[in-house]
Amino acid sequence: MTPEQITLVQSSFDLASQDLSALATQFYQELFTRDPALRALFTTDMALQKVRFSDKLTEIVRAIPRLDELLAHTRALGARHVGYGVRVADYQTVGDSLIAALAAVLGDGFDAETREAWHMAYNLMAVTMLEGAASARPIGS
Repeated sequence: MTPEQITLVQSSFDLASQDLSALATQFYQELFTRDPALRALFTTDMALQKVRFSDKLTEIVRAIPRLDELLAHTRALGARHVGYGVRVADYQTVGDSLIAALAAVLGDGFDAETREAWHMAYNLMAVTMLEGAASARPIGS
């Protein structure tokens, strides 16, 4: 990611995080609309899940400028998600849902450059989460 893209992701997140509850609610609405079967993966109370999502997204966005920290964090996150039943195909649905939620919450502030910066950030996160997931799966799975 370029420094400009990092700035766009962080500044747009600063705006979106003024109401993290709305962002989390929008994200899960998008996610379950796109793939209702994913709802079964969430066994905790959704209010708590939204808080966890918000906290984790905040940690990741803050770590973006520190690439080594970000990659270690997202690899570990991917390894944990294997145990939750997350499949490789789910990463695309999650990314699409996150982008749609940000667009809904930010409105006109989510322009083409900001959208592209978020795509880059999410793709980096997803690739490293998938690396962590692959390392956590037993050989032959």
